[in-house]
Amino acid sequence: MSILLSGLIEFVQQPLLFVLLILGIFFGMVFGAIPGLTAALAVSLILPFTFAMSSTQGITTLIAIYVGGISGGLISAILLNIPGSPASLVTCFDGSPMAKAGRANDALTIGVFSSLIGGTISAVCLVVIAPMLAKVSLMFGAWEYFAMGIMGLGVVVSLSSGGLTKGFISAVIGLLLAMVGMDSVSSVRRLTFGFWQLDAGLDSLDVLMGLFALTEILTQVRTLNQRFNTIDPGRVRPWPTRAMMKGTGKTMLTGSIIGTFIGILPGIGQTTASLFSYSTAMQTSKNPEKFGTGCTEGLVASETANNACCGGALIPMLTLGVPGDLVTALLLGGLVVHGLQPGPLLFTTSTRVIAVIFAAFFLSNIFMYVMEMGLMKVFIKLLKVPMNLLFPIIMVMCVVGTITVNNRLFDSWVLFVVGIVGYILIAAKFPLPPIVIGFILGSIIENNFRTALIANQGNFMSLFSKPIAVGFLIFTVVMVALPIILSKMSAKKKAAEGV
Repeated sequence: MSILLSGLIEFVQQPLLFVLLILGIFFGMVFGAIPGLTAALAVSLILPFTFAMSSTQGITTLIAIYVGGISGGLISAILLNIPGSPASLVTCFDGSPMAKAGRANDALTIGVFSSLIGGTISAVCLVVIAPMLAKVSLMFGAWEYFAMGIMGLGVVVSLSSGGLTKGFISAVIGLLLAMVGMDSVSSVRRLTFGFWQLDAGLDSLDVLMGLFALTEILTQVRTLNQRFNTIDPGRVRPWPTRAMMKGTGKTMLTGSIIGTFIGILPGIGQTTASLFSYSTAMQTSKNPEKFGTGCTEGLVASETANNACCGGALIPMLTLGVPGDLVTALLLGGLVVHGLQPGPLLFTTSTRVIAVIFAAFFLSNIFMYVMEMGLMKVFIKLLKVPMNLLFPIIMVMCVVGTITVNNRLFDSWVLFVVGIVGYILIAAKFPLPPIVIGFILGSIIENNFRTALIANQGNFMSLFSKPIAVGFLIFTVVMVALPIILSKMSAKKKAAEGV
């Protein structure tokens, strides 16, 4: 808590941090509220423009966009039945029926309040768990980091929407992208295809902006002329009444815990957290038949979980250097750009930055609630902005952002190539998360594997003398095998019913 307090003092001493926090939340909400513009896209666009800021100013801006973007998605999910971001997909299940039944104002108030509770509880978990996990991770060696990287990749692959095979192929593509450049051990050029600009590897910003921004633009081009009919919510209460929140206390707490825990698992993200929280709430509810018809419990379960996932996802990013979701993969790149190496030593060498991160996340959830409720009419009007005006501006920001990193035009070509490849893969139903996580974890897996082999004179069996590493690998095998086992059990059950 002393770290959090010192972070709050930094905000008092630097009023500019408050300004950046407010601007970041507003920008994130704009991207979260408009269908097709996600929190990941918002962070990737602003990331290059934080280079001129100090590390504390840059990370404050990005975290504010993250929180605002995740919460803002509930507006279009409730009023349009279209999730503003993937994190709000489950919010449509009960938020939209509530709006169609004439309770749009209640749905918005309950959703934003649930976002506040989920985010605040996860902020407390972040402050408590992260320093403890950092101390534990100081015991990690090369084998532990290698196994942890494999575990992160395995978890993402096992939960991929396209199935295990396509998830595995996507992960391999991500690993191949991470291998581009000169090998750090043998100094051999790999996958550079004669371009000397690739000797240092693919710039993470070029790849991430290509996968998030350009791929999203190309995917959304087909709906450029689409117009949405927005439900008018009328007057929105600034605070929910007791009657509105009656019987949701247990669901709120459970959703926050589930969201935080799933956020800690590498690369899973808010959608899975919301689905799991919603399913749990339905199974434990006294009235499960009401779910999907405008049930308050369903809306609370979704919004508490997807916002709590944000705090959970920051924990492995800060302590282990492993992103908890796609947006924290971008935040990790932001820390590296500012000369900070995420990991346990960050808590000893850059305590001031950690303090600002804790304070920024805690304050972002509070300011998010105040701004979203106060500016609700503004965000509702933004739903009518035609996409054909927004996408050209976003495209220009992408190109300018990639060029400014190394001051060379070559990076913009990398952006376009990666974006086109990402679009082709998305069109072929290959999941995006394994590609991103594979690219981020590729260097961690390879470098630590080779370091461990060199340190143990090529003896691979030394891995099994490390209990933590073995535990990670066992967990990986279980996670990968579980979908296969469940699929076979389901097929046998259907065959038996057919007989």
